[in-house]
Amino acid sequence: MRLFALLALAVATLSVSGEAPAPRYTEDGQLVLPEDYREWVFLSSGVGMTYGPVGAGRGFPPMFDNVFVKPEAYRGFRETGHWPDKTVFVLEVRYATSHGSINKDGHFQTDLSGLEALVRDEGRFEEKWGFFGFATRGGEPSPAGRKIGKDAGCLACHTANGAVDGTFVQFYPTLLEVAEKKGTLRSDFEPFTPSPVRLYHTLTREGWPAAERVLANARREDPAAAVVNPAVLNSVGYELLGAKKASLAVSLLEWVAAANPLSANAQDSLAEALEAAGETARARAAAQKALELAPGDTSLAERQRQGIEQANRKRLDEGGARPY
Repeated sequence: MRLFALLALAVATLSVSGEAPAPRYTEDGQLVLPEDYREWVFLSSGVGMTYGPVGAGRGFPPMFDNVFVKPEAYRGFRETGHWPDKTVFVLEVRYATSHGSINKDGHFQTDLSGLEALVRDEGRFEEKWGFFGFATRGGEPSPAGRKIGKDAGCLACHTANGAVDGTFVQFYPTLLEVAEKKGTLRSDFEPFTPSPVRLYHTLTREGWPAAERVLANARREDPAAAVVNPAVLNSVGYELLGAKKASLAVSLLEWVAAANPLSANAQDSLAEALEAAGETARARAAAQKALELAPGDTSLAERQRQGIEQANRKRLDEGGARPY
């Protein structure tokens, strides 16, 4: 009984402290590959990302980057907003392909192309962090990875651009929010274009004027961002309707309709939001506009066109609002 009690105490102490088990090294200073890294916490995945000049990797297909971190380190970050000593990240690089099975578009991951690790070991590295690369042959990584030298620029890049403790927390959505709440983002960190989810919360917390500024900035700085995509904004509008926030939905969908003056779908959605807000006359005007645009809207599939025409004819015939 005494042995079991001591073991339980040791496990409890490790859970509370959040301290990760020490990484293992070979006698010549290589990092032993953590074989269970795919059982760690998955932080994020990117495809075709590059930190250098655009087009620098042209001629090479896009790759998936998968980032994993030790569970103890993840818990420690969530508690403090900083990475504890002995934190280990693994970056797994995999080939991407588009055609396979039932997939018709986009990319999915296939075999392993490369593997790297980032280790925080303050007693071992003068800079606190060490980068390691694992040679990969035939999709199999070597059992130990060599330390990547300073001349490779990894440490300098992370130090200059990492949002927290020299790490790219800005690309880990579940932890960026933690760092924001804990106040541990570097003082000169510049937030990037917000997501549609953040736009939704800006709308519900700060109102339309604040959201309109977000949209204007996003359209100027990143025209391809999801937050200014009309189909995505249309979806956000319906989320607002579902939350009984019809007036906010009207403001957003008016912006979408103005930004996409030839879109029958934008007018159809606006008509529905106006109905929910009790603005019957304006809803009828939007419905009429949707009917006028539908025949010439080349972005619509035939089935979608028919649905818009049917819905708005019914809206004009009935002249009433749908219940919400």
